[in-house]
Amino acid sequence: MEQNGQEMQQPSKEEILARSRRENRGGDERERTVRIQGESFSLIFVFLMGLVLLAWKRAHGLPAEDVLAMFWTASAAGRIYCLAQRRNTSDMVTLAICLAFLGYNLVKFFQVFR
Repeated sequence: MEQNGQEMQQPSKEEILARSRRENRGGDERERTVRIQGESFSLIFVFLMGLVLLAWKRAHGLPAEDVLAMFWTASAAGRIYCLAQRRNTSDMVTLAICLAFLGYNLVKFFQVFR
């Protein structure tokens, strides 16, 4: 097999295995997809439970800043991850908004204990 007067080398079995290991270091594509979908699915239930707790606390006149602080913490963490991956300006804006709401709810939460 010659191409342009030079012989093409076939990768060795070891090189192919080494490349495959590097590509699958974080798990194969199916494992990554199942993990991501599972985490997304569980976050939906956490969000729904947060809404239930928030509604119950509001209906009984209880402060709900603890539930809201957890929501804004999760939102800010998601924005931080997106910002680290994409470095997009919109992620910086939404992160700032999440952090502002998180700070507000934390201050209100700790004022309850004064």
